[in-house]
Amino acid sequence: MDKIYREENRIGTYNCDRSRVAKLSGILQLTQEAGRRQMALQKPSYDELQAEGKALMLSRLDLEIYDTIYFDEPLTVYSWPCESIRATWPRGYAIECRGKKMAEVASQWALVDMASRKVLKADEVDFSKYTMGEYNELYKMKLRIPKDAQLKKVGKHRVTYSNLDYNGHMNNTYYADILCDLIPEMETGKYRVKTFRVHYNREASLGDVISVMMQQTGEKQYLFKTVKDDGEFNIAAEIILTDI
Repeated sequence: MDKIYREENRIGTYNCDRSRVAKLSGILQLTQEAGRRQMALQKPSYDELQAEGKALMLSRLDLEIYDTIYFDEPLTVYSWPCESIRATWPRGYAIECRGKKMAEVASQWALVDMASRKVLKADEVDFSKYTMGEYNELYKMKLRIPKDAQLKKVGKHRVTYSNLDYNGHMNNTYYADILCDLIPEMETGKYRVKTFRVHYNREASLGDVISVMMQQTGEKQYLFKTVKDDGEFNIAAEIILTDI
């Protein structure tokens, strides 16, 4: 990983739980901010894309946490874009602590025209200055909700000011907090997320109300689907827990 963008960072007090374990949202924010800073250094930056009316929006993310990440441990965070596949922009992330791989992320993004919401082709922006890396696809198939899934409505969430990012919709990392809040085992402080898979179908804007449906599909394994108040499918996600 010598040529891939890297930075030193730590989980802060606001990104860990009462067991001093990194929250799922905190890990996602740590990696995605590293990606944003890599873009700012190598150009075009995220701000420059926005000035042109374009944005990279997350469509799919797979995360594996191999070992427990604790508050204030010295972490090395890696981020690298990969060669585009048609209209898909893959990006990988990894977190190490004292040379040991702690977590790995495979993500896929779409370049979108912000006014029309049209997905743009790969040659719409010159990303040739970026240091590219290989895409390690953690799961070959994207997450799907089985037709016979028995999901039950377990909560609602109204998108408020504090959920928004500067694209004007709920930031993708906040979904992790909403889902984790609905898993009973998380309240005990004895478990952490091991696997997080999510497919984003439609963004949620200020004032939107999303209904959260959940099914326990195995021991410490949960399947989720969220639907906007207009009936539009929002996200599908899976969370698997492990002991701390």
